[in-house]
Amino acid sequence: MNTSAIKVSVSVILILILVYLAFVLDMPYRSTVNNFVSCVAAGNQVLESFPRQCRDRDGTLYVESVATADLSRLIQVAAPVPGALVSSPVSFSGKARGPWYFEGSFPVTVRASDGSAIGSGIAEAKGEWMTLEFVPFTGAVSFTKTPTATGTLVFHKENPSGDPALDLSYTIPVSFTSEVVGSAPCVVSGCSSEICAETEMMSTCAFRPEYACYARARCERQASGSCGWTKTADYRACITTLSN
Repeated sequence: MNTSAIKVSVSVILILILVYLAFVLDMPYRSTVNNFVSCVAAGNQVLESFPRQCRDRDGTLYVESVATADLSRLIQVAAPVPGALVSSPVSFSGKARGPWYFEGSFPVTVRASDGSAIGSGIAEAKGEWMTLEFVPFTGAVSFTKTPTATGTLVFHKENPSGDPALDLSYTIPVSFTSEVVGSAPCVVSGCSSEICAETEMMSTCAFRPEYACYARARCERQASGSCGWTKTADYRACITTLSN
């Protein structure tokens, strides 16, 4: 075998050894980096998108699970502050990233500490909501019966898919005063007369065909004591017609 052939053989062997060593040495990394959390823990680059993404050293992207994301990165409530003493109606404000909204709004509920819902309302975006950035919101929600002295204000991520796996909510603990509206008649409001609440409320004016059926329902106090729609037989027949 001549000198050139020997050099080529040695070079090939060295390359194979280096490839083998690279594979063996990389195995511990590959066994630990297999999702967003482990990718971040390994010190890799995090892309500030929504949801966040981690780019590992060979370019593989791992996407953060929205369900485990830090909710303060998605929604921040300015008022009321945690533990605030509130009465009905309670006003709220803050900011949320665009994906928290749908058609410029998202639902808000008031719950007693026993878990019962005692009021519901809508948070309205105060700006263009079709963005990944934070968008301010404001709103108010009325509530009536307070079976407990404390409760929560719950800000729900709008979920038009209806898939429970995509539900997210941000909760603020509050205390209730004894001054609760409970005897005044319920009020129908909203651009399409689709809201039944303690006081007049604004809506996004995004019409949906089912809103027309509310004219056949009754806006009145429900068993919980809060205002809501009583879905009459005429209402149900209207909804059935729309779905056919």
